[in-house]
Amino acid sequence: MDMQMIYSLFRLFSGEEEAQKYMPLLMTAVQEVKASLRQDTDEQEVRLCYLAAAVANLRYTQMFGAREKALATYAGTVAKPSDPSQQIRFAEQLVNSYKSLCADLLKEKNFFFSGVRG
Repeated sequence: MDMQMIYSLFRLFSGEEEAQKYMPLLMTAVQEVKASLRQDTDEQEVRLCYLAAAVANLRYTQMFGAREKALATYAGTVAKPSDPSQQIRFAEQLVNSYKSLCADLLKEKNFFFSGVRG
């Protein structure tokens, strides 16, 4: 996978200008995507860069959503410039969209076992 492309896409998805400090997050997302690939999949497939960037964006959004919930303000209210749960839902939808785009490259997670009596 092209790390420069993943880096650029992550910046686009997250809006983070200083994304360089999140390289460990990007590397973890790449490993997560690689672990979900079928055995015969070409890792240089461009769609996988989008999926890895979306996964990194989801982890980034979850990380900041959790931090934001912990911020207490005057009178015990929580500081919410925007709703973190909405941001997380959008990031999850983005990941699911790219997973469906890459469905032919990813291992099948659902398996149905059925028996027939004769």
